[in-house]
Amino acid sequence: MQDIYVDTVTAINFNNGIVRMIMVDQDPDSLADGVDAGAEANAAQDIRLRKKQQVIMPLNGFLYMVSVIKGLIDDPKMQDIISRHAQAGLLPGAAADQPRAPAE
Repeated sequence: MQDIYVDTVTAINFNNGIVRMIMVDQDPDSLADGVDAGAEANAAQDIRLRKKQQVIMPLNGFLYMVSVIKGLIDDPKMQDIISRHAQAGLLPGAAADQPRAPAE
């Protein structure tokens, strides 16, 4: 098995029963040029992403993966981590003063 590090998924496309996920990481050249995540507010716009890998899978495999991820998100330990990240303002779109409610 080969391990590949990625920072995030930038695109998910569904066509003809096939799901394609494009995964990226930060371009090391932009990091070497002095752009880092801790810089000013517009630094996120300056960071270049590099296409790293793509995952191509049938829809049924993707839907199973979604159910596995949902199980992870619903885990109380993960809920605690999500809540702490939301309170710290580290999650995109999450208000720092409104932590996510635990799953039922």
